[in-house]
Amino acid sequence: MKMLFPPADHAEVKSVKKKLAEAGISCAIRKNPVAETTFGVRPSPELWIEDKNHILKALKLIGAERLSQMTVIFPNP
Repeated sequence: MKMLFPPADHAEVKSVKKKLAEAGISCAIRKNPVAETTFGVRPSPELWIEDKNHILKALKLIGAERLSQMTVIFPNP
């Protein structure tokens, strides 16, 4: 699963990553290199949950309020 944050929220991405890591959820911050050149718009920071078995736990830890401020993309089954 990946979560997309608004482009200005780099500090927020790091905060969420730290919270998930402390709960034992492996995740990584990635940057989409293609998005950098699209229409001159800065790419959204991406936080990837590496183990699909941790998705539900991660969503619960992040909470509804924070989730409403980002885009969540789930993997294909």
